[in-house]
Amino acid sequence: MTRTMVYLPEGLHRGLKHLAVERATSLTALIREAVEVLYREDLDDLQISRERFAEYLAHPERAVPYAQARAKRLHRAA
Repeated sequence: MTRTMVYLPEGLHRGLKHLAVERATSLTALIREAVEVLYREDLDDLQISRERFAEYLAHPERAVPYAQARAKRLHRAA
């Protein structure tokens, strides 16, 4: 494992310390878990984007214009 230094605003640091106590874990473990979760989510999002882009390249005729997709989404929300 590599050691790194992170500067946190005082309020965030205080809140994370309280959360670590409530979860019966260390501040280090809590921060490591949060970074891992965020990193995993970003990797998943990138993979989905790559798959969708590959699908678009294979079948560009299936693409829906942005204005049409937005109008459909707004209609569903109403």
